[in-house]
Amino acid sequence: MSKEHEVKVSDIEECVFSELLKPPKLPSSSDVLFTSQEDWWNNACVNWCHVSWGIYADGYKEAADILVNQVEIRAVGAYQDSLVYPVIFLYRQYLELAIKGLLQDAKRLQDIEGDLPKHHRIDQIWIECRNLLSEIWQGNSTKELDQITRLLKDFAKVDPTSEAFRYPHDKKGQPSLEGLTHINLRNVREVIGKISVILTGAQAQISEYLGYKADMEHDTGWY
Repeated sequence: MSKEHEVKVSDIEECVFSELLKPPKLPSSSDVLFTSQEDWWNNACVNWCHVSWGIYADGYKEAADILVNQVEIRAVGAYQDSLVYPVIFLYRQYLELAIKGLLQDAKRLQDIEGDLPKHHRIDQIWIECRNLLSEIWQGNSTKELDQITRLLKDFAKVDPTSEAFRYPHDKKGQPSLEGLTHINLRNVREVIGKISVILTGAQAQISEYLGYKADMEHDTGWY
């Protein structure tokens, strides 16, 4: 190894070592959580979308997809054994919000009054939504809807109230995920992606119907 190369390596090692010796930054009185900064590319815009259910749902799914992609490419520090908890929670939250948003619009289309379910049982929320979808698209195949019903029932068995992947123990002190040993995150992402195709397509179609309905009510003076 040449002396020049030894010097360069030594400089790099010294730089890395000096960085490790720097004390960590600690909370101070000047810290603010929710604010904008000069690095505009890191500033997230909120309250810009009128239909908030969709943007919330999409955000949870996109975050989960990004984490799973990092695991799948075997990125340095992928940490799948710890990321599994936020990943599955994010996908579950996506499903709950997407289904509730779809249910809300389906009820509007059918002129059904009433609040959305306040609970987090995605299998039960889906059944109410699925029944409305069957009414809206009478005569269409329900094969894919049946599969979503099966998958959401399976999800609800593992995590009935959206707590199993947030807390290690339930409210009775029992292990949240007792009996489970492995979860393939790539597979979860792909299955949720297939469900998302149906939910997104149904949401787009119902949104279009709502547009037609609004035009008809405007033209006939029903508003």
